[in-house]
Amino acid sequence: MDAEQKNMLSKILRKRVESLGYISLKKFYSDRKELGCSYELIRQVVYGGRVPRSETLLRILHGLRFTPAQIRQVMELHYKGYAALDNLSGVASTDSGEESSSAVQEESEQPGATLSLHDPSEIVSGLSRSLPKIPLPGNEDFWEIVRQVTRIAERKVQDLARRKEDQPLLFGKEPEAIYHFLVRRAKIPSYLSKGEILSQAFLPGIDYRDRFRGALLGAAIGEAIGRPAQGLSPRDVGELYGRIEGYAPLRMHGKDHGTDTAPPAALIMARSLLVHGRIDPEEIAARFAAAAARPRSAAEAEFAANLVDRGYPWFEAGTSAAESIPAARIAPLAMLRAADFRRMKLETGIVASVTHPNPASIAGALVQAAAVARLLHTERGTLDVLGFARGISPCITGIEPDKASRGRQSRQSPTLLRKLGTELAALLLRRAETEEIQETLGNGTAVHEGLPFAWACFLRSPEDFGETVLSAANLGNDAEGTASLAGSMCGAYVGASAIPERLLSEFPWRDEVVTAADGLLSLARPESEKAGATPPTSS
Repeated sequence: MDAEQKNMLSKILRKRVESLGYISLKKFYSDRKELGCSYELIRQVVYGGRVPRSETLLRILHGLRFTPAQIRQVMELHYKGYAALDNLSGVASTDSGEESSSAVQEESEQPGATLSLHDPSEIVSGLSRSLPKIPLPGNEDFWEIVRQVTRIAERKVQDLARRKEDQPLLFGKEPEAIYHFLVRRAKIPSYLSKGEILSQAFLPGIDYRDRFRGALLGAAIGEAIGRPAQGLSPRDVGELYGRIEGYAPLRMHGKDHGTDTAPPAALIMARSLLVHGRIDPEEIAARFAAAAARPRSAAEAEFAANLVDRGYPWFEAGTSAAESIPAARIAPLAMLRAADFRRMKLETGIVASVTHPNPASIAGALVQAAAVARLLHTERGTLDVLGFARGISPCITGIEPDKASRGRQSRQSPTLLRKLGTELAALLLRRAETEEIQETLGNGTAVHEGLPFAWACFLRSPEDFGETVLSAANLGNDAEGTASLAGSMCGAYVGASAIPERLLSEFPWRDEVVTAADGLLSLARPESEKAGATPPTSS
């Protein structure tokens, strides 16, 4: 085996590990214990280009979720005598194996040979022609693999049949039916039965058009401002930008890459809600997957790969990571259901589970939606800064699992409810600086870090949109998420009229976001209440 073929195998496997959303091989290995080989061997194969025995490589390829057609081409490339499934004319009996394998090797060594996908019927046809020609003696390992693959295929057929039975229930698009389906399948906790019910209704004297525009613009502007600082440490943000004061250009490896034109996540959600007037999880999943070309986390990339590359249905494509990503894009749904808490809670949990079917992520989206809705209905200048979090957080009581051990020496696990109910209030009470809050709470993508930190940024300066958003963005880490979360809350409270004009004039999505916010208001507010609405203001 020459060095070029070894390097090709290493390149293929490294790229596959990355496409599955793993930033390290060690993490992949810890999630794939069924491989039945040591981490050192996997490392030698993936990074060192070592070619193991055929049955070992087969297990690795199956563990990396290669298709049968891709596995066939990899095996043809590296092993003499491996039977080609599509072109058997060059494969003779075992007596002429050496000659046929030479032909296969010559074909596989042609420049530019790449892995390709084939139609399932083509794979079945090739298998039916080739398998009868492979004798059992001397090929026991191969036939055992075939039996295992057959069992996997049978289970997939059964799962597909079960999914088809569920289609009339799921795709009637009724949130109640979808919720009970997901609970029955143990995809989500029964969160509707947990927590307290909050009251929310449209009130006279509030300019809701300005508030709705502010909430959606705040979420979208916050994400755009935080985008250049995403994934950076506070020190790196300072070295690259000094201090972010607006829409800084993206800088990577010391080079200026201009601005990112990807639409904000809140706008993507709003587009779907305006088309249907309610949630459509299947379509929302497709929109989120299409927007995941620049994922904020490995879990988001894994979701997109599951939905697009592997063909999983939307209710099985998400990954159970406790992140604040669903909360950062939930503002449009909070606006649409601003007068109906139960409906908002029902639909928010479903939307969060599309990408993150994790109890903590669902709780984060629920409490963020409740906060935005509460602020929409709060008169400016009347916010109870110290009591706000404690007044909202009871709506998620019991949703998160509390994994704290009961031993005397053990520490309680950092749940979102605990962070909002106690730690955040204590920091606000003694007027802690943003840097100290970030060190205490954290500001990563984990929901028990990013969401409480974003609330702190807002509650420290609830009437100053610029200070709220910029303080979140300049401390990096999950800057997109925290700035978006804080921006949606501040915008909902002060309205679009209080957002600095310099941030509005330079925001490329301004007109569409304003139009979307007006559309959501027309869907959210009952006709009987619109007669007494406050005259609209411009953004």
